[in-house]
Amino acid sequence: MLDEGLRTLIALHGVGETRSRGILIVDDERPNLTVLRNFLEAGYRVYEAQSGPEALQIAAKEDLDVVIADQRMPEMSGVELLEALRDIKPDVAGIVLTGFTDPPALISAINRARVFRFLKKPWQPDDILEAVRQAGEHVYQTRAIQRLVALLAKRTEELDTSLGQVRQTQRQLLHLERLGTMGRLAAGVIHDLRNLMVSLGYIEGVLQQREVAPDVMESVQVGMQGVTNLIQTLEAMHSFARGGGLALEKCKLAPSAVIHDAIAISRMDLNYRMHKVAVRVEDDLPAVNGDRQKLTQVMVNLVRNALQATAQWRHVNIEASRKNGHVVFAVEDEGPGVPPELRGNLFKPFVSSKGEGGLGMGLYMAKLIVDSHQGEIAVLDRPQGGSRFEVRLAAAEELS
Repeated sequence: MLDEGLRTLIALHGVGETRSRGILIVDDERPNLTVLRNFLEAGYRVYEAQSGPEALQIAAKEDLDVVIADQRMPEMSGVELLEALRDIKPDVAGIVLTGFTDPPALISAINRARVFRFLKKPWQPDDILEAVRQAGEHVYQTRAIQRLVALLAKRTEELDTSLGQVRQTQRQLLHLERLGTMGRLAAGVIHDLRNLMVSLGYIEGVLQQREVAPDVMESVQVGMQGVTNLIQTLEAMHSFARGGGLALEKCKLAPSAVIHDAIAISRMDLNYRMHKVAVRVEDDLPAVNGDRQKLTQVMVNLVRNALQATAQWRHVNIEASRKNGHVVFAVEDEGPGVPPELRGNLFKPFVSSKGEGGLGMGLYMAKLIVDSHQGEIAVLDRPQGGSRFEVRLAAAEELS
């Protein structure tokens, strides 16, 4: 008898009928097969076999619910047949007809062959019919549960997929909201910085008239250039927030020029002078097609991050090299590395490894710029500790 809860689930999910109403009767004596067939075929499709091997051949081809087998047969006993049958039809219920009632033997048969019922000879037709009915109910319930599990697994997978799509949409909406916030912030800061540049420009003119020391003048000019770069960065953020893209002013440029510009700006940071910065630019590097200001912005950001991650007087390495047809800009630090929990989101907006000390926009903007150049940006662990950030751009000669 089906449990009411199971019956409700079966009806709810439309499992339907799982029984084939196929019965295989196996006995080496033909008269016994004839008797069994006579009172079973009114309600079932009946198949006959006179040996275990023949029964297995039939079972491999036909849909069956129940197998009724005589225990004492040559070649293969009824229990041995049902044990072998489990490999090809594990959900078929087996009934064994036997003249023996040795409990240990019966228990062993149940454990080995999963025999559903033993009927002692001489049996009565009503006993057979009732055993077959119960075996059919057992088969139906077993198969219905299997189908339910498969259906629920499929629907769980579909729900997981739908949930993933909802979360992706939610992330996109949040991303758009953040972009809008970023654009509004950038617009306000740009306005203030432009006012500041007017004052700085006036100071620069006064210093030029007074012929101050060249190193002081250079510091002022580099500082002015740094503010100009900051304004350009914020304008790029504002432009991207409004239109979803970056305007690039591409030209063929030497990788050494990007490195030179980035170092010139980074040197104005006191933190730069408190580290051992090594620069290596490979000879005869090919040019890249890129926006000089924006690529410089990327490298400045990577250098600044490396300086902040590395203890004072430790090493930071800046390099440009060629690998597999690409120009590789790299910055290495001797810091603690990128935490595993941040690695997958490191280049997303408002994600920072600096805790409250970082806004989480630098690497995001760096990725936007590199993506706009059809390049790649990645973070790698260094075997000796720390991180290595790489920007890979196609060489101009590879694009021609």
